[in-house]
Amino acid sequence: NPFGNGHINATYKVEILNSDVSFILQKINTNVFTNPQNIVHNHLAIQKSIIPADIEIPHLIRSNKGKFLYLDENHNIWRMMNFIKNSYSVEIVEDRDQAYEAGKGFGWFLKACSGLNPSIFYEAIQDFHSLTFRLNQLNEAITKNKSNRVSDSKSIIGFYKEREHKLLELEESFETNKIPVRVVHNDTKINNLLYRNKKAIAVIDLDTVGPGNVFFDYGDAIRTITNTADEDEKDLSKVDFNLEMFESFTKGYLLQTKSVLVDKELNLLAYAPFYMTFIIGIRFLSDYLNGDIYYKTKYPKHNLTRSLVQRKLIEKMESKFESMQYIIEKYSY
Repeated sequence: NPFGNGHINATYKVEILNSDVSFILQKINTNVFTNPQNIVHNHLAIQKSIIPADIEIPHLIRSNKGKFLYLDENHNIWRMMNFIKNSYSVEIVEDRDQAYEAGKGFGWFLKACSGLNPSIFYEAIQDFHSLTFRLNQLNEAITKNKSNRVSDSKSIIGFYKEREHKLLELEESFETNKIPVRVVHNDTKINNLLYRNKKAIAVIDLDTVGPGNVFFDYGDAIRTITNTADEDEKDLSKVDFNLEMFESFTKGYLLQTKSVLVDKELNLLAYAPFYMTFIIGIRFLSDYLNGDIYYKTKYPKHNLTRSLVQRKLIEKMESKFESMQYIIEKYSY
């Protein structure tokens, strides 16, 4: 039976008659993951290293031919994992307890992977969180102006341009190894976490796992958990940065990770939500200027609306930045 609401791979739950054992079967989207063997390699590297405790990851299962991937007659590529019983995911964080557990869950993952060598992992999607790459895409979209939308978008283009220099300085600290390269999840949406009895019990959807840094995981989780509105909310007055959710997630995250993070990471961690929100904002804007060729849209200015929401979220973060820094320092030591 079809299972979940993922946007990339086709996912099914397989139930065995007269048994309580179930599995997750997925057809891998090879348009996104062009080398499925690489994501299997990454998954197995973690699977062999992480010892399950209160929180776990799904495990890949071999086919009857002993392989972790199966090629069908239509050249589709499939893989199977164990189904984690009595669990559920959420699409929106409903309260501070859920946010705290999310922080614990994703923090556990970073800590559990802290002893792994990032150099043995493949980059699942090249330049996925590269600010330089995304800015080059934006600049190209502005220059080409394929859909004649630049003149009507000068205000929001200017907003992002005013802030790019500061965030490029942050990215430079990644590239000069001032910020350690780590094995990270790279896609810490709240629905990539499973709960049982209101406790985080599993981190799932490991296709993007690979080299990165703590800013990617912490920043994207904060971006999605703290936004008080939908990602495409037209009424921008509804968009705010929920500082209580920020504190709850941060408390859980640093409870797990403060023993492995270095001072430089902790000192700059408050910039992580800006970095990730900025990147998704300019991705939406670039797609709008290019004529909406990447993200699915429901109306002509849908991508512009999405980018405006990210802009408003950044503005709200800026107004609460000192509080964000204080909260991170509070739970760092």
